[in-house]
Amino acid sequence: MNLKKIEAFLLIVEKNSFSIAAESLGLTQPAVSNQVKSLEHDLGVKLIERGSSSIQLTPAGNFVYQQGKQLLEMANDMQEGVKSFQGVLTGSLRIGASTIPGTYLLPKWIGQFYHLFPKVEVINEIADSKQNLEWLMDRHIHIAVTGDKSDSPEMISELVATDSLVLIAPKGHPLTLSPLNQNQGSLVQYPFVLREIGSGTRKSMEAGLNLLGIQVKDLQVVAQLGSTEAIIAAVEAGLGISFVSSFAARPAMEAGRVQQIPIEPTFQQRYYLSYLKGKQENPLIGRFIELVGRECVEKK
Repeated sequence: MNLKKIEAFLLIVEKNSFSIAAESLGLTQPAVSNQVKSLEHDLGVKLIERGSSSIQLTPAGNFVYQQGKQLLEMANDMQEGVKSFQGVLTGSLRIGASTIPGTYLLPKWIGQFYHLFPKVEVINEIADSKQNLEWLMDRHIHIAVTGDKSDSPEMISELVATDSLVLIAPKGHPLTLSPLNQNQGSLVQYPFVLREIGSGTRKSMEAGLNLLGIQVKDLQVVAQLGSTEAIIAAVEAGLGISFVSSFAARPAMEAGRVQQIPIEPTFQQRYYLSYLKGKQENPLIGRFIELVGRECVEKK
């Protein structure tokens, strides 16, 4: 089985374009098209429906795409594993992270990893927890560090950090002038700014509010934003109040940009490192997991 042909086919499907795939591979479009035709000849089935304005896979093409991803991944794991026996760790490690761990946890871990393995390129992508876990299942990334974990039996999620959510408000907000913990229900009287659905912070906030007998539908939601920094800026501007990570809120509170509203009980936020079962055998993935594991043990 020619892996180059499979690689070309996968790239065509993922880019939804013969020309973009050819450019990515440094080949001409006819050359890439011929590779797919040759793969179809080898397998004895049609993979792509010709004449369509977009890439349309046949049922056989969809099957070959799924199996082809696994074949290339296994080949890559084998190559990286052999290099580790030579005492040199090289290659690319793709890590997806949600906003908070991607900003406040990963930079330190990646820096330590680089000092140990300077020939490894670490590629970090930031998205919400839901997107990262989907990327991991699709093998777009090797590791996900998120505020949520998957229930999939194919995935392993390990707790690597804990945080708390704090309720912040603009300076001079009424809730900063009177004790809130005597009347938590008063939260529904004020405009709220929230993270988007799919965010780990959003999920932790919803769980905390449920303990207070409050649901998101009870809140006066005026905006849903895609990053914690956007939330903090919106609160500072007086748009509403919000729950955010204490990691992210601390600099803004110390600078006097926003104020914290004490609330009990504390809303807990947990961060998980996730990877597909068996992938810890890949030297790049395994070494990073080990490094983060040592960090967690040292902090206990």
